[in-house]
Amino acid sequence: MPKKRITKIDPKEKLSHYLDYQADQHKHQQHKNKVSASLNHLHSERKSALIRRLGLIVGIALLAIIGLGYYISPLANISSVQVTGGDDLPAKEVVATSGIKPSDKVCDYFLKQAAVNHKLTNKYTEVKNVWFTVKNFNQLVLHINEFKTISYIKTDNRYRKILSHGKLGTRLLSWNMVDHDKPIFVGYSHKVSLKQDLLLFNSLPSDFQEQIKLLSGNTRRKSQVIFVMKDGNVITGNVSTLKDKIKYYNEIKSKVKKNSLIDLEVGVFSRPLTSSEKRAYGIS
Repeated sequence: MPKKRITKIDPKEKLSHYLDYQADQHKHQQHKNKVSASLNHLHSERKSALIRRLGLIVGIALLAIIGLGYYISPLANISSVQVTGGDDLPAKEVVATSGIKPSDKVCDYFLKQAAVNHKLTNKYTEVKNVWFTVKNFNQLVLHINEFKTISYIKTDNRYRKILSHGKLGTRLLSWNMVDHDKPIFVGYSHKVSLKQDLLLFNSLPSDFQEQIKLLSGNTRRKSQVIFVMKDGNVITGNVSTLKDKIKYYNEIKSKVKKNSLIDLEVGVFSRPLTSSEKRAYGIS
């Protein structure tokens, strides 16, 4: 009897097909899950972006409604004007010159700031620029920035500021309104001599400027300049040469007595001041 042929089946081979199928199915399912998750994430992002845009639109609309409501309400009308800076300028006059009225809207003046600045700088030489702020919704604050005061000039019994841009202040000040650390120009009746002496003063070192009490225009010659110093000495010199000679002053004053006249016009000469000269220069 012939033997039956036995076909050998490799179980690993059969199992491997099954395992490959299962792996393919698993990968396919993972891919489907990833696509689904990606779609869900994209949908969520789009929903969040839409909510943000809607929120922004609603927020802007609410701000616009609140702003419009404020603008048309009496709360937006100017209730008061406060002036800061420009201490020597009369506040009521400044406000009148600016054209600000109680019936005006507070926020309008942020658009009119350039016009107000033009009005005030045209009238007051002291004013460099102005700007506005608001407090308590409808109280307008007008800030004044002034040019620096470098000295004063005496006119009769009053004083005017000499400002850093070379112009005189508009206000006549009393003695108690003067900054006594600044020098005073006295006896200047001619603008030409004032201008040239002011140019000389501005060219001098700042530490020397601080030692000057007053500059006298009561000179014998137009080219002459007289400085009355805070230490009680008096310096005379020539407008064109004094700047170069002033560096010797500290050395000279250490060698002379108090209340001396130091003449730097031609050479270097010094002598004690007479009683009449002391009275004339206001030295006690």
